[in-house]
Amino acid sequence: MLKSECFIDLLETPMGRRNSYLCFANDNMGGTQFGKNSLYLCTCKSGGSGMMDLMRPNTCRQMKLELVKNGVSLPTVIDTTETEVILRSEAGSIRFCIAGTDYAYACGADGLSLKLTMPNAFFMIPINIGDGQWRFSFGEGTGLALPFTGTFAPLPMGGFQMDPDEKGELFLGIREFQNDPAKQDLSAYPAYKDAVDALQKEFDEFCDSLYPSLPAEFEPMRKQALFTTWSLMVGKDGIHIYQHNMVKMMRFVFESCFGWQQAMQAICLSKNIRLAWDILMSGFDIQDENGRIADAVSHRAGMGGSMKPPFQGFALKWLMENRDLSEIPLEDKRFVYDRMKKWLEFFFNFRDLDGDGVWENQSMLETGWEDASYFYVGFPLASPDMNAYTVVMMDALAAFGRTIGVPEEECAALTKRADELTQKIIDMFWNGERWVAKNPVTGAVADSLSLPLFCGLILGKRLPQEIIDKTIDFVFGETGFATPFGFASESTASPRFRHGFSAGSVIIPGQIIMCLALEECGREDLAKEMGLRYARCLRDNGMFHIINALDGSGERGLVAFGEKQLFWSAWASSGYLFFADRYGK
Repeated sequence: MLKSECFIDLLETPMGRRNSYLCFANDNMGGTQFGKNSLYLCTCKSGGSGMMDLMRPNTCRQMKLELVKNGVSLPTVIDTTETEVILRSEAGSIRFCIAGTDYAYACGADGLSLKLTMPNAFFMIPINIGDGQWRFSFGEGTGLALPFTGTFAPLPMGGFQMDPDEKGELFLGIREFQNDPAKQDLSAYPAYKDAVDALQKEFDEFCDSLYPSLPAEFEPMRKQALFTTWSLMVGKDGIHIYQHNMVKMMRFVFESCFGWQQAMQAICLSKNIRLAWDILMSGFDIQDENGRIADAVSHRAGMGGSMKPPFQGFALKWLMENRDLSEIPLEDKRFVYDRMKKWLEFFFNFRDLDGDGVWENQSMLETGWEDASYFYVGFPLASPDMNAYTVVMMDALAAFGRTIGVPEEECAALTKRADELTQKIIDMFWNGERWVAKNPVTGAVADSLSLPLFCGLILGKRLPQEIIDKTIDFVFGETGFATPFGFASESTASPRFRHGFSAGSVIIPGQIIMCLALEECGREDLAKEMGLRYARCLRDNGMFHIINALDGSGERGLVAFGEKQLFWSAWASSGYLFFADRYGK
């Protein structure tokens, strides 16, 4: 009986490549056992465009791929390497790769045919544009079959079949276009092996530029984590909306680039400082006239009616203090300063409804903690963590401004505002023992066991030592947030604890914020302890976005918008690399 051999399991994360919108995935209800899988070629532009498309069915699996012998579809297993997917049967196999950013290859030498069927085949009218090249509907765009070796033809009941030549060999390309394609010169395309070798070289160079190795205990998952981040990266290509390098969240359900995630990615990927700075810049590419930057950016849309926390200021501060920025062009530095300053002013111009100098979120989506318990007092909601991020942003802009020629008067004014806001945060949100949030309209106080309230610790030494000590004691106390797997987003001792995103699970933004906050407070020992707990959990369970705080397992059973589970997350994989490298030595 055949058994699957995987670099990555397609049930845990589909397989794509950097800057491509194509990937391979298992069936939504598939398995890894022999005969229980179905391999699909997917386009991440159809139903997987991110937050803009969450209310419509997920139709990313465009083309089912089956091995056929003597007219019969064969039972298979799916194998994966760092660059290939192999559909393997007792009678032979066909190998696949994402050969270019907009085309995939299939290659076989065992005399097997490849059947390709689409869920929308009934509505599809295939057109032969010459030399056996067939055009067909493919997600938002158009697909074109490129028959290099063998014969490609439509099937009577819909779909296509690629038959091998007289030698039993088969070589097919499927290319994605945004409009009607012209007939292709097949000789201009690379051979299958050359495409695989080039893909391997690109991935290896990415790995070497960031994390060529990790401490021994974390090395076994290094390549899988790097692949997860690499394959979810997109950049400027002249066709899609992206202007700089960005990192998507995960495949299909949240296939968008989220604002505060980019700030954290810039920290995690900062061993390649040019890449990190480009990612930091990307967060400001879509900014409205009021200064608000986009929440979710998909391949063709960005902004929506929401935003995410302003963590970009801390990312700038961290990069200044931990990396050499001398090779970053002044023009790019100025880009970040000007747009970040406009982003800063947005909060005080459009989110401070009562004009007291402390701003409020107007919905749970703006907080980044969509189901946190402290929302029970309603909105607008002023909280210590959100205002703390803008204090750090003021400090970062002041320090950064001095390095790029911003007048001292402007820099000093930012520092003065940071001093004043810090005191307001303490006066309004510290009750003498712990942090709270407030609804300024009703006066209600949110006194919950929710981790975000304690993320104000990011202020570090700006806080009085007594507040730092009491906060840390609470975080690590009996009703605090420390678990064997990282920080829980809601205390497991809380009456409001439940399994969700930020209602009790261990999630990557909480780990990055709290570990770096502890460092800001001079408690590198605690940061290391918690960062290693989280990294070990990901190493043992996979790069899941949501971790069960009680047993450390990845939340595989969450059903969201047609997918039976959430796939591995590039946010988590980059966090794994960062923590393993920073704390594992």
